Amino acid sequence: MSNVPPGWYPDPWQQAAQRFWDGNEWTHRVSGGGPRAERPRLAEGAPIYGPFVWIIALLPLLSGILVWFVHIDLAPLTAYVREVQSAQALGLPAPQPHFNTYTLFGPGYTVTSLLGLLSYVAAIVLAYFDQRRLERVGVVRPFQWAWAFLTPIVYVIGRSVIVRRVAAPRGLTPLWVMIGSYVVALISSMVWVIQFVAQLSSQLSQLTPHA
Repeated sequence: MSNVPPGWYPDPWQQAAQRFWDGNEWTHRVSGGGPRAERPRLAEGAPIYGPFVWIIALLPLLSGILVWFVHIDLAPLTAYVREVQSAQALGLPAPQPHFNTYTLFGPGYTVTSLLGLLSYVAAIVLAYFDQRRLERVGVVRPFQWAWAFLTPIVYVIGRSVIVRRVAAPRGLTPLWVMIGSYVVALISSMVWVIQFVAQLSSQLSQLTPHA
């Protein structure tokens, strides 16, 4: 096979479906399953990370940022509470609410929801390109990108486990980065909720029943 170009060909030893021919000799890289098909270890310094997985790992930060663009207008709610209090004082039935969810949350909530959906789709697309990149690097049977449909962190966990097997002790850094991103986003969201509850309590405390 001295004149055969490098590529994947049927394994002559039948240990796997395919084995990689580097142009001069058969390598330990196999693909396609088989009773003894294993993932060979990558060369030291192989580029196991790339821009796609880093973007996936940092995407949770987006939710922690977007939550601050949601501005809830409590004025319609407090005005309705005053109307209810006035009706009760006059012995009249409570009026029907004249506001809806969109009135309270405004366009910021809609934009934030759409961007959240787009980030989810982007993570799936990035997982696809990341898997293809790992295949080019030499990772045999990398973690399937379609697991990102469940949630992006499922893909990052599976990817990290497989990459660590072939490039130990490297491979887990994107997972830790993603966990850190989730923690930062959670803290940011909690601060926003605390601020919102404080604002709501302040406005409701100013409402006093009419005599």
